Amino acid sequence: MIPVFTRLIIDKRALDDPVTGRIRSGLDGIEEIVTGDVSSHPGPETLVLKFHEGRFVKDFPVTPGAPPCGEKYIAALQGCLYDCSYCYLRSYLSHSTITLLVNSGKMENDIREALDAGTVRLTTGELSDSLAFDHITGLTSSILPLLEGTSAVIEARTKSANVDHLPGISPGGDRDTELARRHLLVTWTLAPPAAIASEEPGAAPLGERLKAIARVSGAGIAFALRLDPIIPHFWDAQSYRSLLERVRETGDGVSPRRIELGVLRFPPGLIESVRQNSPYSPILQGEYVRDREGKMRLYRPMRLRIYREAAGIVRDLFPRSDIELSMEDREVWEDVGLELNLMQAGNNRILP
Repeated sequence: MIPVFTRLIIDKRALDDPVTGRIRSGLDGIEEIVTGDVSSHPGPETLVLKFHEGRFVKDFPVTPGAPPCGEKYIAALQGCLYDCSYCYLRSYLSHSTITLLVNSGKMENDIREALDAGTVRLTTGELSDSLAFDHITGLTSSILPLLEGTSAVIEARTKSANVDHLPGISPGGDRDTELARRHLLVTWTLAPPAAIASEEPGAAPLGERLKAIARVSGAGIAFALRLDPIIPHFWDAQSYRSLLERVRETGDGVSPRRIELGVLRFPPGLIESVRQNSPYSPILQGEYVRDREGKMRLYRPMRLRIYREAAGIVRDLFPRSDIELSMEDREVWEDVGLELNLMQAGNNRILP
């Protein structure tokens, strides 16, 4: 789904920012409201440009005991166009309005500081979908030049098929194409078609995501996969093998750089909300227990079984791809059979 915004709310402090100018040009003709209080203008089909004075580059919340990944996120996007049943943003954000935090100079400075400190993994997809409306914001294209001359990667996480505007795919210069091939990683969240249809309303169907993977891979840009969350109700080893076989066919022999596995978990407040609003939801099926963070997780033996089966499928079909577990501690990594000492080197293997 390519969004159509019908209203643009602009923080008056962000009015002269280059980002604001770029977006106004791309959304020419829609209703604009310039205000000192953007919070007073919520609504559907609305994009808010909010001036931001805080830090743009932040550390991910770390699960106690989890191996470090060294990844940071750029806090520029808030809110998602999709309505996934399991999304933690339901219990994290106090609003549903799509918001872009604007302060170009500070964002660039914060990114450069993080790169100078040795950060090699950045993403814009922690609080939103990185690409769903990236053709409007131009955020990915604006970040890529900052990474030139480094070994860092900007990871665009998405459930969309919105890739035709990206450098290296859209018409552009050789420098832009080279930047995308060196420093861009596009990561798709995937699930079997039944899970997508049931639990990810508004997001691109599997077939469209696979076509987008083919366009990115064909342009020489790296891609990755997130099988996260794996919803226990929809877990079936053969379904996930078929899913990854379709990816292998789509990628024309190119392996994902990384495949991340994560079994569904609920942050505090989310499972209660789902039970209240959708008491028969498939995502509630399974035995969940509360961990030391307050999250509800699938009973450990069941979780380990899913991870082992999923990792075995990945290793069989994509033996050169790295494997990571999402939000799991070292003991789970070890019990699944992943070598922790190879993680930061980017070469995870399943032990024999």
